Amino acid sequence: MATITNLTSGIEIDFKGAVTYIKHGNVKLLKRGNNINVYDDSDDDGNQRGQVYISIPFSEVTSPSEANIDALYTTVRGYIDVSGGGGADTNAVHVNAANEITAITEKTTIANIDEFIIEDSGASFVKKSVKRKAIIDPISITTASTATLTIDTDVSDFATITAQAEGLTIAAPTGSPVEGQKLIIRLKDDGSARAITFNAIFRALGVTLPTTTVASKITYLGLVYNSTDTKWDIVATKTEA
Repeated sequence: MATITNLTSGIEIDFKGAVTYIKHGNVKLLKRGNNINVYDDSDDDGNQRGQVYISIPFSEVTSPSEANIDALYTTVRGYIDVSGGGGADTNAVHVNAANEITAITEKTTIANIDEFIIEDSGASFVKKSVKRKAIIDPISITTASTATLTIDTDVSDFATITAQAEGLTIAAPTGSPVEGQKLIIRLKDDGSARAITFNAIFRALGVTLPTTTVASKITYLGLVYNSTDTKWDIVATKTEA
């Protein structure tokens, strides 16, 4: 049986009773079929470059315990592929390791200047930081006037019409809303009252839905998604005095 252990400055391989230690900077790793081949690529004694130290069948490895040869290779590769060299980063968060985030010290009160790490979908998923305020800021869409307002609730949670110049139909929002998701709509006409029609997915709860805008006045609609009934419940409506 074999164990591969990540130590402070190298990896230790115990295979069939023989123990071999290789510094992190000297380790070369290959995967051939169901075997892991470990090389020492050092020049220290003049005759070790490219020498195969050990060829280990996956079935023999008891630690690290992985599901297959690919996972084993990835784990051992992680022991040596650390920026700056010198072993695995014990403070790193890994895609294949459980319970790493739960072990991090919790901050119970979040400040606006606190930052989170994201992978930016608009930049080939490179990592960037964003402030808490940017995360909680409403994602808004704005249009001057439209015959039909269709809100994509996957990418918007605040919709504004600034100068509605014709009758308005508020269509069923697109996207995949979740239970309790919030949506706000702000309407204002171009100086003349405009008719408002709501899709059947909207349901008034304790309020009366406006049938027209009020000339040159702002109207707000507050909505909550009800996944049980597949309805956008309109729970608030206010018009500027």
